[in-house]
Amino acid sequence: MVPDYLIKHWRGELPLAQAFWINLVVLMVALGLLERLMFPPFIEQELAVTSAVIVYSVVVKLVIYPWQAVGVLRSCGRRIESDSGRLWATIAQVEVVVSLAVILLTTIETYQSLQIYKRNLLVEKIIPPEPQYSLDLIEHGSLVHLRGPFQIGITSKLADLIERNPQVRGIILDSEGGQIYEGRGLARLISENRLRTYTLDQCLSSCTTAFVAGAIRTLGTRARLGFHQYKTYSLIPSINVENEQAKDIAIFARQGVSAEFLDKVFVYSPEEMWWPEIDELVSAGVVHQTGFSLPD
Repeated sequence: MVPDYLIKHWRGELPLAQAFWINLVVLMVALGLLERLMFPPFIEQELAVTSAVIVYSVVVKLVIYPWQAVGVLRSCGRRIESDSGRLWATIAQVEVVVSLAVILLTTIETYQSLQIYKRNLLVEKIIPPEPQYSLDLIEHGSLVHLRGPFQIGITSKLADLIERNPQVRGIILDSEGGQIYEGRGLARLISENRLRTYTLDQCLSSCTTAFVAGAIRTLGTRARLGFHQYKTYSLIPSINVENEQAKDIAIFARQGVSAEFLDKVFVYSPEEMWWPEIDELVSAGVVHQTGFSLPD
């Protein structure tokens, strides 16, 4: 059944609407989403990432896409020959050309993303970065105090600490943020372990993603949360900033944060910072309670 369908599309025997909307447009969108899953945090190992990119490029862009495009063009040709729906067939032909441009652009972006990923791994291997953060057990081991930026590897460090200390019930986050994947990784870890989250000083940018994952979220007496847009440093962005922000918005929404608040989270530019008032944080569901402080 499936081989017959594939052959019919290749020969242009399917209705143009079916060949264009399902076999070209819908399938391209689905494959584009799949392409997003080929890099961290979804795939961790260097060899696995490289293999996934190569296999995807060969199968999708050298096999599947030609099948899609040829089938649509042949279906267009049949429509034009029969003089039924000539206009729509011409429009579909133009869209196939556009899809080819999209395929070329995404291929360039994927290649660049792979090069940046491999370059970053090489830098890490040559010059292992000194951790600028600290993870300390306090309050008889019931709390972890995280201070400093979210550097690569901080999620695995916290996971190891929690595994060795199952009595941990919460984490204090005092961080200016950092790697957005690590912020999301910490959020997942906090959620899975049903940890409470606290902030004594300030929790900024991607740190807020980890903070909002807490089962109960408490803001210290003089603490504050800061929000702004994410940024990327490459000339042709290897990260789709809007997509990454949308992923973290989804985490906030799952944690019960109001839609009105979410509309403001990524309004400020990467060089600015939004400091919501405590009352707004509480009413929006970001913070559950305030006034937390450690004993002297």
